[in-house]
Amino acid sequence: MLHDLSFSSFPDLEFIDFSSNGLFGTIPLEITQLSKLRYLDLSNNQLSGIIPSGIGLLTNLETLHLGENELNGSIPEEIGQLSSLIELFLYSNYLDGHIPVSLCNLTKMVALRLYDNQFSGTIPLKMGDLANLVELFMDSNSFEGPIPFTFGNLTKLTYLFMYQNQLSGSIPPEIGNLKSLNWLSLFGNNFSGPIPRSLGGMSNLTLLHLYKNQLSGSIPEELGNLMSISDLELGENQLNGSIPSSLGNLSKLQWLNLRANQLSGSIPASMGNLSELQHLKLGSNQLSGPIPASLSNLKTLKFLTVYDNHLTGPISLVTGALLCMLVVLFFRFQARKRGSKREVEMNSEGLLATSIFDGKTLYKEIIQATKNFHDMHCIGEGGFGKVYKAELPSGNTLAVKKFHSLNQDFQLLYD
Repeated sequence: MLHDLSFSSFPDLEFIDFSSNGLFGTIPLEITQLSKLRYLDLSNNQLSGIIPSGIGLLTNLETLHLGENELNGSIPEEIGQLSSLIELFLYSNYLDGHIPVSLCNLTKMVALRLYDNQFSGTIPLKMGDLANLVELFMDSNSFEGPIPFTFGNLTKLTYLFMYQNQLSGSIPPEIGNLKSLNWLSLFGNNFSGPIPRSLGGMSNLTLLHLYKNQLSGSIPEELGNLMSISDLELGENQLNGSIPSSLGNLSKLQWLNLRANQLSGSIPASMGNLSELQHLKLGSNQLSGPIPASLSNLKTLKFLTVYDNHLTGPISLVTGALLCMLVVLFFRFQARKRGSKREVEMNSEGLLATSIFDGKTLYKEIIQATKNFHDMHCIGEGGFGKVYKAELPSGNTLAVKKFHSLNQDFQLLYD
């Protein structure tokens, strides 16, 4: 235990790193007498109890790491006396209560990590005074109320994580002032209202997670200006209107999730410009019209989901590196043409299947039924590939298109 160590024997001690051991017990008050201490790291142990209020006596402290312990109670008001503090890491404990306003006095602070605790209450407006912050991680707590508009003053931020809280109200347009931001993650809250158009001016943004909220209105055209973005997730909201064609400008985009909204209109042909796209999720909307043939340009696509929409027309989709067997859509279109009442089933994980088939089983059966796409089973050929007849063991007969750019290592999911 730390209490067995006589800290008073080291009055000139400036640096302590006891991280990643098996230390347990409480933080000894004797540590707070080390007035010259600049660095204190007790993270990744089994320390319990409260953060002692005497911590405020360590006025030369620049780094305080207490994350990954079993500490409880609230952040002491005296923390605001650590005027030299640059890093404060309290993550992954059992800390609760509000953020003390005194913490906002720590204007030299560059990194603040409070995630994975039980903090609650509203976020102080004065947090906007922490103008030197580069990292702010407040996710996985129970914070409530709005994001203060004063966060627009935190112009040095590169990471802002506030996901999985109980935050509400609208996303303040002042967030668009954070031009240095790389990652903005606000998913799993209760935000409402529109997505601010100002977010489109965050030219360094590579990740934007707004899914699982109650956002409404249309997707701003300005999001098409996020030229650095690789991960854009707006799913599970109440967004409506059409998918902006400007999203086709996002040449670095790898993951686009728009599922479970109220989006309507057609899938823009500009989606075919997303040359690095790997995941495209458009399911559970009100999209209509054909699947654009321009998706044939998506050479890196691995996951494509368009279930539960109002798409029509022939299946002429090509997805480059995938063997894009849109069997589910085939059944839906055929049923619609014939007036059939047969519906495509959806399992509990959101994966579409026809009768008892899952994706992997269906793929194996098609390979066997066509003898690995032998010409004897070919029933037609177009500009992008050949169409084969596959008679499955269940008695179902499918028409399957195999595209010229087939890559055998693929996975096709409808989630």
